[in-house]
Amino acid sequence: MKTISLFVMVFLMFIYCLADDTDKNQLGKITFPIGDNFVKSAGKSKWKQAEYKMALHDRDKVKTAKQSRCEITFQNKKVMRVGENSIVEINKDEAGGEEVKMNKGRAWLSLFLPKGKNRFRLRTPSSVCGVRGTVYRLECDSNQTTYRCYQGALAITPFEEDGETLSDSSFSVNAGEELILVMDFEEYKKQQLKAIEDFKQKEMDDFERFKQQDQEQFDDMVQKDYEAFQKMSNINYKQEKFDLKEDLKSDWVKWNQERDNLI
Repeated sequence: MKTISLFVMVFLMFIYCLADDTDKNQLGKITFPIGDNFVKSAGKSKWKQAEYKMALHDRDKVKTAKQSRCEITFQNKKVMRVGENSIVEINKDEAGGEEVKMNKGRAWLSLFLPKGKNRFRLRTPSSVCGVRGTVYRLECDSNQTTYRCYQGALAITPFEEDGETLSDSSFSVNAGEELILVMDFEEYKKQQLKAIEDFKQKEMDDFERFKQQDQEQFDDMVQKDYEAFQKMSNINYKQEKFDLKEDLKSDWVKWNQERDNLI
């Protein structure tokens, strides 16, 4: 009987040690999933349904479906919320901080790091954003990334043409400012025209009335938007203030600000 009790005690201690090691390797956890969200562990081929408080480790991926959202909380209360139809990969960088890779989708980040604590970087196909304390959101695909800063400031470094080497120059984006980075400007124009066509199909009546009322003004607005872009190295960029009142009409913005107020 004593031998069995000793065996049970050793087994429980072994399990405790395993659990403790898992906690040490954990980079974050799912804290608020809405809709269909999935997690794929490093080295695995299958996606699992994301669950509340599910642990996330190095090289894990999180995917959101249509009309779905997911909140991830990292150490030191760093929060990232991922919008619908997005995929992010969670990594631990060489300096010991977290690095999130996002090739397509949108995210909101609320980062309030005490001085001396580890950093947090977010990598898109066009750039890397490294901050220690700020609130911002972004949308990206393989060709462009759009940043909007709400609190603090962003330090954004674009990639060179190889998509791997960081440029020697960087952008500083302050609260209330938007930065758009475009790698292939002709492709960006095609994307914009497609967005207009999609809008036309969705809201044909309103769009037709709009065109009849002020087609010239609309064309002029599009042209001025293109002309506002400048070029640095191999990347096109536009940096300007954004309309905070107009921005607040977005359900995505309102929801994130409500969640931030709960932190």
